[in-house]
Amino acid sequence: MEGKEKIVLKDGTVLEIENGASENLVQIPIQSLDDFKGLFQKFTEDNLEKYSIQNAAGLTCATLENKYLQEAGVKQRENDYIVSLRLADVDMVEKRLAAIEAEQEATKTGQAIQDGAIADLGEIVGGMMEGGEV
Repeated sequence: MEGKEKIVLKDGTVLEIENGASENLVQIPIQSLDDFKGLFQKFTEDNLEKYSIQNAAGLTCATLENKYLQEAGVKQRENDYIVSLRLADVDMVEKRLAAIEAEQEATKTGQAIQDGAIADLGEIVGGMMEGGEV
């Protein structure tokens, strides 16, 4: 039996793949359709941020970055199923823009909390200046 190539995802998951994987197509044999959901869930954008393909000897022959799962298909074979995963490049401008927007939203939330705390402190100090108790 010939050795199988492997894909090593960012989280350390190692999966045997059909030999001859390309940058945009990986095929993985599974024994049952129940295995598909778990496999599908491993191919997140985060896990494809940086991954590698190893040859049958276990040597890394490609290191790839910033991909996402574009589509997945399953085909029944004689004794198992083959899952074809089509990968595509992440739009890095879009990814960076989303990160900036999330950062701005976090800053707005933090500023609102700080503004509320300053207003509360102002009320307390104002009350103390008028001779009231806190």
